[in-house]
Amino acid sequence: MRRSKKYDREFHPLNTDALMGYTHYEIRDGLEYKVHHIKAAAKEYICPGCGGRIMPGEAHEVAWTEEHLMGVRAGQEARRHWHTSCWKARGGRGRW
Repeated sequence: MRRSKKYDREFHPLNTDALMGYTHYEIRDGLEYKVHHIKAAAKEYICPGCGGRIMPGEAHEVAWTEEHLMGVRAGQEARRHWHTSCWKARGGRGRW
């Protein structure tokens, strides 16, 4: 038997979430947050959880809520970059 040619195989689209990170939902402080995992920071950010630096190339989380008093866009613009451990430790404490 001959092997099938690569172009005869079933097409599977790329999973861009797996390649570029992924977004999931979490409830914190009674609000639904979108949390996106970033595999490597493009620039330096300050984590609101600890005040420390997230360096370029460092994996981290970006979190925002669309349940903002001023609307969805304001919530998106208020997104923050967190160290993964700081976001996980945040639990239900405080607001940012």
